[in-house]
Amino acid sequence: MDSSISILRLFSVLAVFMALVISLFARQVGAAAAQGAADAAAVAVADLVSSDWDCTEAGLPADAAATAARAAVDRTAQLAAVQPTAVEVRADGTCSVIVTVRVESAGWLGSRGARGVACRRPTSAEGAALRAPIVPPC
Repeated sequence: MDSSISILRLFSVLAVFMALVISLFARQVGAAAAQGAADAAAVAVADLVSSDWDCTEAGLPADAAATAARAAVDRTAQLAAVQPTAVEVRADGTCSVIVTVRVESAGWLGSRGARGVACRRPTSAEGAALRAPIVPPC
């Protein structure tokens, strides 16, 4: 009887430890997925912006939010435990496109939210003059 109770105690401790480890892993995967989705969405929106953009939110293309959402969903599509919940597209006074993506990741101890923020400047005459191979981030 004593050994069966000891085994039950050991199993309980191991089960709690595994739940904590898997939930921590799911949280980290969610955070990485949020950042990757935000980066992909920022690049997609920056590619839509025309070269004569006036650096205001009103000057962003009408389908900028939809494009950002599609890019975020495409980036997280392979992760079953991570679901994007919100995408926000803004413009900055420095001619930057800022995209915020929120995701929920499911672990054994419930779901956790994570947020990724990415900033990207569209190609401009300045970047072309520098002959930069990649548009510099903000």
